[in-house]
Amino acid sequence: MDSDWTASALFSPSKARVQQAQAKDWAAVDAWLLKRYGSRMPTFERNEDTLQALLTLANLNESADEQRSQIERIEKSALQSLSTPPRGICEEVLHAMQLELINETHLDTLAEIAVALDCPSTDATAMASAMINLISNDFEMKQQLQRTQAQLDALKHEQARSTQILADLKGDDFEPPSDTVATTTEWIRGAKHLKAKVAEYEERIAASRPSTAGNTFAIFHRKAEAVSDQRERFARLEAELRAFNGLPADPRAARKKVEEAREQLRKLTTKRDRVFEQMVE
Repeated sequence: MDSDWTASALFSPSKARVQQAQAKDWAAVDAWLLKRYGSRMPTFERNEDTLQALLTLANLNESADEQRSQIERIEKSALQSLSTPPRGICEEVLHAMQLELINETHLDTLAEIAVALDCPSTDATAMASAMINLISNDFEMKQQLQRTQAQLDALKHEQARSTQILADLKGDDFEPPSDTVATTTEWIRGAKHLKAKVAEYEERIAASRPSTAGNTFAIFHRKAEAVSDQRERFARLEAELRAFNGLPADPRAARKKVEEAREQLRKLTTKRDRVFEQMVE
């Protein structure tokens, strides 16, 4: 126990006295265990709780030894009193009753400890073994509780992280643009305008049809092919126009808006990739 003395204890009289008292208590416990077990002394954790438990057990064992000695003395006195007059017998019985009253408190304490340890015997060895088993079980339960608490904290952390990711996915960055309806309406209006233009072009083609009957079929065939080509070109232009519908008429402003849309697309793509990487981790 001398190794437990620290530099602060050398300058603190109160700590020095406490450590000196603990050293004396451990010396008494070691002496009692050595007397009880000899070279087969059991191993146990040396802490304050174990020290107090072993001190209590040693005191109870000494009290039990004293009681056993007193009982032996009473028995010897009873045997010797058989040859004495009746008055001596009454005095011996009275003396034995007084001794029993004195040791009644120790017997009650011993019985309470045996019940608390669930030990069927009041033998000091059995009670010491039960107490050591109780301390070992308590240590194991505390370790299991710490591991369970660590797992619970990890699960709570993962739950909070998943909740935050879900909240980010429901945020404004992943919502459709607010002008989606207006843009769609503008595209529909442009499509109707182009259809009207196609109808106008068809009427013009029909009006410019020649009156000669000799090559009417060939001219009609060429015009039909031209109209078909114009329709295909119109369809392509309409598809391309949908992508640029909603842009301002000014080319510079339109180019600026396109660049802003591209930058926003890059940001959303980067954020989407980061969120997916966090979900995978």
